[in-house]
Amino acid sequence: MEIIAIGIMGANTGGTGLAEVFLKHGYQVRIYDDFKDSLNIAMAKICWSMRKAGKENLMANIEGIQDLSKFKGADIVIETLTKDIDERRFAFSKLKDFIDPNCVIAASCAVQPLKTLIENTELPKERTLGFHFVQPVRSNPLVELVRLDATKDEYLDAAVNLLRKIEKTPVLVKDNPGQIVERLFRPFILSAFKLLEAGKGSPHEIDAAFKEVGGMPAGPFEAVDFVGLDRDYKATRDIYEALGKPERLTPSAMEMRLVQYGQLGRKSTIGFYIYEDGMIVGENPILPNIVKYLGLKKVSKEEIFSELLRPMIEEAKILASEIMASEHDIETAVKLALDWPKGPFAYSRDLEHLFVKKTVSEFEKLDSY
Repeated sequence: MEIIAIGIMGANTGGTGLAEVFLKHGYQVRIYDDFKDSLNIAMAKICWSMRKAGKENLMANIEGIQDLSKFKGADIVIETLTKDIDERRFAFSKLKDFIDPNCVIAASCAVQPLKTLIENTELPKERTLGFHFVQPVRSNPLVELVRLDATKDEYLDAAVNLLRKIEKTPVLVKDNPGQIVERLFRPFILSAFKLLEAGKGSPHEIDAAFKEVGGMPAGPFEAVDFVGLDRDYKATRDIYEALGKPERLTPSAMEMRLVQYGQLGRKSTIGFYIYEDGMIVGENPILPNIVKYLGLKKVSKEEIFSELLRPMIEEAKILASEIMASEHDIETAVKLALDWPKGPFAYSRDLEHLFVKKTVSEFEKLDSY
């Protein structure tokens, strides 16, 4: 089957960006939201972007809707809702009455497993799959594509072809908590928090070391500020609980405190850094009050890099064995999602000498002073 008519559930940032991408590639789009103001803002953003691109005439191909029955005739309905799981299930329970017999359902499944979401929804499992569009949706090429055991090949193939036509790179993932990207982002960010708490540099020093050694575009604190500390903390907690609360993925109390203070990163103008017009203009001045040994020790940039990446490499090995994912797929997902020049396995091979664990003496434990 060929997908031509696109339905999008959710006029949030992700849904708005996705609608714009499909519109620019010549698709017919309908975008749904419960709230009229959210829908109006989304349509205004899309119109502005089209005008700037000289493609204002394409606005005739998009419609904002508040009636699910108007998804009748859609070839695919893509969910981008950020509500809790019960609200999302309720939305799907209403949707099922208004979709055509061959309509593909693509649920958002970045953190929660797809099979958990669709329980008790009566969605057609042979036509249901999961999409994880990595932010920012407009520019990031990666889409994690999740299939159920019951998903038929013809619908999976149609989804793959659709993603390629809008210049995205689909990576097929076996359903699991966090899929690949969110699962591996957790130990990476948690290791950065542990470095900070161990006194091994300030956020800007840790970020700078990571970028210099690995040739990365952003360090962990820049990355988590971009994502949003509230979103990151919730994802960490959800994946931690879904996997049976492994100690290695325990959520950070430091991050929770910043979330409680409303210091959520770039979107709130302060997280680990201070922001003006989206640019870093300083470091959060309250960090010394919540990080006991902030910047007390000076360590090499190579040590910082290895301590950041080692937990991700170890988690990637665990993930690969759990879901039988290939090294190539894991490398591709991480490289595209984070815009890294290499994936974790490639770094572990190319910089093998950095990942040899050293013995930690009592003198290196700060609480022994």
